[in-house]
Amino acid sequence: MAALLGLSAAVFVGASTQRISGMGFALVSSPFLVMVLGPFHGVMVVNFLGACSSFLILIQVFRDVEYKKILLMLIPAVIMTIPGAWVASRLGGPWLSVGIAVMVILALLSSFMVRNLRAAQSKGLAIGAGAISGFMSVTAGVSGPAIAGYAVASRWPQAKFAISVQLYFFVLAIASLLAKGGMPELHWTQWTGCLVAMVLGILLGNYLAPKIPEKFSRAFVIIVAFSGAITLMINGLTQALA
Repeated sequence: MAALLGLSAAVFVGASTQRISGMGFALVSSPFLVMVLGPFHGVMVVNFLGACSSFLILIQVFRDVEYKKILLMLIPAVIMTIPGAWVASRLGGPWLSVGIAVMVILALLSSFMVRNLRAAQSKGLAIGAGAISGFMSVTAGVSGPAIAGYAVASRWPQAKFAISVQLYFFVLAIASLLAKGGMPELHWTQWTGCLVAMVLGILLGNYLAPKIPEKFSRAFVIIVAFSGAITLMINGLTQALA
């Protein structure tokens, strides 16, 4: 019951923040799902539920997606899921948990470091952001920070970014699952709890999105993601050094 409630709560908060700010499902839910399910299967669940969450949002906004920008990032991202899957399959246990926590923290910090870049409109930056995002998607279940950093650096308007990136997250999550060769396994009660929590989270996000200022929604995602990553790192180190 504790595991079911933990999974459902992580999915609920992740889905609502993704609807409000355009991203945040993996950032919020990945550290907690990894703690409950383990590194390999936890990331697979993040990929699958992230794809579902993005799809449910995408069908509401697909007419306004900026397809050319998304495709430029998506191709290198999908390619990088292949080496990422190889790394994920050969690392395991507490050290992979620590690695996932470190990647989340570094990705969050890097999104702040590129905020003041002025020459950030190049295709090279978009391709690089996509490649890093793809590798992190399949190893850590977190693809958003690298893309968010590019969006900030290239001055991609938040409203257009929040809509367009749903297609990116959906396709990349499917590619990550295919690269790992399967679907995650959960008990039917856990699947039910996660899917119900996701729908409720998106509905809450639909209601709150126009009411919450952008700076507050982004700050919430960052705080929760940092807290989850630090907790995951401490747990991984404790198990590894025990």
